[in-house]
Amino acid sequence: MSPRDVVVVTADRVDRTCHEALKSHYERHPDVPVVLVADLVGAHDIVAVAPYGVAAVVRTSELYDNPDLLTRVKALVAEGGHRLPPGLGSCIRTAAAEPTRQQTLGQPGTLLKPLEVDVVVLVAEGLTRMGIARRLGRTPEQVRALLKNVFSRLGVHQRAEAVAYAARAGLLGAMSGEAR
Repeated sequence: MSPRDVVVVTADRVDRTCHEALKSHYERHPDVPVVLVADLVGAHDIVAVAPYGVAAVVRTSELYDNPDLLTRVKALVAEGGHRLPPGLGSCIRTAAAEPTRQQTLGQPGTLLKPLEVDVVVLVAEGLTRMGIARRLGRTPEQVRALLKNVFSRLGVHQRAEAVAYAARAGLLGAMSGEAR
């Protein structure tokens, strides 16, 4: 694969429009890797879009400091590599690689309720607390309490960790309607 075969998607932020565009591209071209260039991107955003062929993420501000970065990242992706922005990469790796915090779903006291699974799936889609509240017909305070319960049950401290846990547990199949 050459760097020309790598698609670059740009967005101000990873919102519903960006998420849908990435999902649509992946459904049509699952073998074409994507480099996402976004102004505002967080760990939960990366977790949410990773299943859609996003092999690399570059913050727009990184390109100002390093104009040839995009070319180098596309070459890295073409060779099968992956890249996350500084700081966020370590957050995702930590969340995904800490089995000491992981508990098995289904054990007494750790089974997530259906509404809690819905909240984690919506977090993975990149929705804010307000967006989740609107989607579920709840108040932001109720969503905050649900997230607190999810974090407690899963033994995690951040949204990215909860989403990484859910991905490892196979819960994110619900994003495409498989598990609901």
